[in-house]
Amino acid sequence: MLKENDDLSWYARKADGLRHGVGVARAAEDKGREQRIVRLLGALEAEGIKGSIERRTLYTKALPPGCRGCLGGKGTNAFVTGLCTRDCFFCFNQKPRTDELVVHGIKLAEPEDAGDVVRRYALRSVGVSGGEPTLRPERLLRLVRALRALPDRVRIDLYTNGDKLTDGLLAELKGAGLDALRFNAVARDFDLEPIGRALKFFAETAVEVPVVPDRMPEMEELVLRLDAMGVPFMNIHELFACRENAGRVSEQGYASGGEASSGLLWEPVAEGDEAALSLLLFALRRAERLSVYYCSCRTQQDISSRGLRRRIRLAGGGER
Repeated sequence: MLKENDDLSWYARKADGLRHGVGVARAAEDKGREQRIVRLLGALEAEGIKGSIERRTLYTKALPPGCRGCLGGKGTNAFVTGLCTRDCFFCFNQKPRTDELVVHGIKLAEPEDAGDVVRRYALRSVGVSGGEPTLRPERLLRLVRALRALPDRVRIDLYTNGDKLTDGLLAELKGAGLDALRFNAVARDFDLEPIGRALKFFAETAVEVPVVPDRMPEMEELVLRLDAMGVPFMNIHELFACRENAGRVSEQGYASGGEASSGLLWEPVAEGDEAALSLLLFALRRAERLSVYYCSCRTQQDISSRGLRRRIRLAGGGER
């Protein structure tokens, strides 16, 4: 059961770190938001939400297969390139952008070297992203083939906005052994054309987006459209500020504490959790087939902590 006082205490502590940003919420507004969040959590619990309310790791029907390794601390990211076709205000990637291949935080000269990194850290899932990875299609395909050639099967998900994703590349990715695609439909301003094409090649074509609080009608419509298309999974993230995006997040009117960060650390915007929970409840009530998973800032912090603990155990010769 939800412990209301504990949850409100956590949220109030986070809100204290957000109040100095642009568009600062007044104390009464903060209190009202906290109360609305508790009501949303109560409604979600009453209507059968799955996962952990305390950790904000919540989903409506089924956990996406590509998220299981990540939640267990056995996942990683492979950045094919830092270059991108878009310039989203919420983007948290390094600026200025660089055209480098980085796997598990390690810069690699060749995609085929990725297998050594995955074996060294006993990883089980890889999210291939960027930037926009399809800007470097040959590098992308070589990476997928190298990961698929590993003796122990690794889960491979491709994150893309779809701008450069042709039918030919989709076919090649299928042949190379890619498991699934995840589209950022918000980056593409809710244009779902690439998603429809991808479904012809990959049954597990998913969508992964930040929940933008001032675009809630479009976010809700996105849930209904994806459900009607037969998309199986939608992952939603809490909008946050960090060193790389704090200025632009503030320009959008969202209060954040990201500008004070000395490193690439995140802090949720004041409106982010409420918006994500509201969208999750909408999906729970309205989506017939689409399963929506809320990967919050708390969830991502948990994932990072599990991954770090696991790396320490591996360095000490512990179990894999």
